[in-house]
Amino acid sequence: MSDGCVVVLVPVTGRAGMPAGDLPLLVRAVRGLIEIDVIGRIVVIAPESEMDIRTPLSECGGSVRVMPDVAAAVADLDADTRVVLVHDPRASASADLIERVVATVLADDLVVVPVLPCSDTVKRLDADGFIIDSPDREGLRVIRTPLGYPADAIRSGALVPGAVPVGARTVPGDPA
Repeated sequence: MSDGCVVVLVPVTGRAGMPAGDLPLLVRAVRGLIEIDVIGRIVVIAPESEMDIRTPLSECGGSVRVMPDVAAAVADLDADTRVVLVHDPRASASADLIERVVATVLADDLVVVPVLPCSDTVKRLDADGFIIDSPDREGLRVIRTPLGYPADAIRSGALVPGAVPVGARTVPGDPA
């Protein structure tokens, strides 16, 4: 693990306890994150209704904390935290992708979002639900995780973890 300058927030979704092989999806995701050297701490955001997830997470080690909400996780950020990542446990992210997101946040002091080209056909609708056109996919991208944030902007409240503001920097994401 690193010196703590990178904290990953992993929000629990209703599907986090689903099996992924021999482990719950969330536990598999957290175990994968623990192996990435640039990450200093992992904070699982689990509301009271999801607190039963604590038992399997206790096997992941001391670098993993469980907090009831994002506000508690933000309040708990150490002074030396420089980057906050938000990672969906349902998605995979390679160590290379995480390292690129962290390096870009540190270099540019901006929100950084991994993206992939949009391969789906997208339609615009009018107010009555009728198709009016098909936008050109050239400028469209699909967002992946982890989303990267400068920690100072999170601590100050200027940015909300999980939000993607206009002007965010993009990096190529990992295919699913």
